[in-house]
Amino acid sequence: MKKIKTAVLVSGGGTNLQSLIDEIENKNIDGEIVLVVSNRIKAYGLERAKNHNIKAECIKDNELLIKRLAEERVDLIVLA
Repeated sequence: MKKIKTAVLVSGGGTNLQSLIDEIENKNIDGEIVLVVSNRIKAYGLERAKNHNIKAECIKDNELLIKRLAEERVDLIVLA
């Protein structure tokens, strides 16, 4: 069974993102976070992602966001 490729959209500190990262690293969730996106360049959630070698981007344009989600072949989008 393939792992679910997840994108996480964050707006701030990313505490919910960190919980997801922890659960995946502890093997409680069989998935992977392939992209973290915020529309705020200073959202700490982007740093949390980078600290775990997860692609993290500030994207403010909806069309670009859709393009990036397709490029990463995202199965699931989590609003955190």
